[in-house]
Amino acid sequence: MSELATTRNTEELQVAYLYWLSQTSQLTDRSVLKFKEHFPTFQSWDSLSPVERKDAARSTLGDDCSKVLATNLDLAIETALRDLKFHESRGIKVIAIHSPIYPRLLESIPDPPLVLFVKGATEALLENTNVAIVGTRDTTPTGEKVAGRIAKWLGEHDWCIVSGLAKGIDAAAHRGALEAKAKTIAVMATALDKIYPAENRELADQILEGGGCWVSELALRKQPHRGTFVQRDRIQSGLSVAVIPVQTDVEGGTMHTVRFAERQERLLLCPRPIDQESSLKQYAGIRRLIETHRARPFASDQYREVLDALSNSRHRLLGAAYSQGSNAAITRVGRDKDEDIRSFNMAASAEGKLAPSIDEKQTPSRTDRRLNGRLQGDFAFVSDLNGSPLRSKKRSKKSTQDEIDILEHLIFEVEQAKNPDGTSLSSANEFKNWLESKIKAMKSK
Repeated sequence: MSELATTRNTEELQVAYLYWLSQTSQLTDRSVLKFKEHFPTFQSWDSLSPVERKDAARSTLGDDCSKVLATNLDLAIETALRDLKFHESRGIKVIAIHSPIYPRLLESIPDPPLVLFVKGATEALLENTNVAIVGTRDTTPTGEKVAGRIAKWLGEHDWCIVSGLAKGIDAAAHRGALEAKAKTIAVMATALDKIYPAENRELADQILEGGGCWVSELALRKQPHRGTFVQRDRIQSGLSVAVIPVQTDVEGGTMHTVRFAERQERLLLCPRPIDQESSLKQYAGIRRLIETHRARPFASDQYREVLDALSNSRHRLLGAAYSQGSNAAITRVGRDKDEDIRSFNMAASAEGKLAPSIDEKQTPSRTDRRLNGRLQGDFAFVSDLNGSPLRSKKRSKKSTQDEIDILEHLIFEVEQAKNPDGTSLSSANEFKNWLESKIKAMKSK
């Protein structure tokens, strides 16, 4: 047993242990979760003899075991404790997965972050009344209007809006929530001392001023990589009872959030595109989700049914006891995701407003819907989806998305890059030199 175990508070050691595992152990995400499953507490690992550690690490981690066995645990924990104090000095809360203020919805996903870094009010995380509104950066003006108005309406009905602070749909969703004076959560792919994109710095500050918060799983001074932008998406859906993609191409980054939502059994809802824009690439992914019955489409006159579906989804995910005090009526226990959707369809049908069922055994209705709801002002975001299903291009979705991820990460790195003298890059030649030095450094690893 280490000296730390007798001189430090158990809670302090546990948070530092989880911080070390998730931030500095150099284990893969999968290995971190495996290790945590077998050795959930600092004491469970610290109490083993060197021989027992070697056997345990090898059986748990395989080839990754050397990364743990080569670590001086006392030194690693002391470093983690210093890092935790540094975060505290910067106004950032470090919330470990065993904490009573760790979001219950997020804790229930298959791969929750062991620690969350939060700046701002944590109340938004605790209420578990979150809806993620996400979409492309390459928007249309109509798409941004729709995202903002959905967010505003949900905010006015006590739902907190989750999004990623990106340009386009994300920013519009945050602004819609703020307009309703509702809380909104920005889930970042970077550490909380870096606002990306920089142009949304003012919006990020407004989120804090409005009682919301910023969330990341990256510690301060830790650099993002292309995987962190994808992994961030599981947190957006994990914090939420439902995900509403507003605009996305079939290969857009938003589809990461959609896939995570499906794995996490979150409700997927999509506003239908208007006729004039339904053929644009920004709606290709939305059309695909609706046509394949992966998402439930809704109309501008179905917001009340949307509220019911959200309440049912929250109830299903959290259980009746935890749902007491919810803003919405909850009537049943033990619903599954399909039942949430069926009840949504039944409610709409009773009003004569049934959109296509998501039940794959039923044939979707293709009723022409050109409705102007009061929430959409001078436009509707509902129209029929008649026409042949979209055909995917003969290209690798994975390779295309990999290229997108690389370029997005490169943009971020270029914005942060400095010359040796500390000045920002200002010419093509300086950028070339910086890129060559980065390639050289990567090859030497």
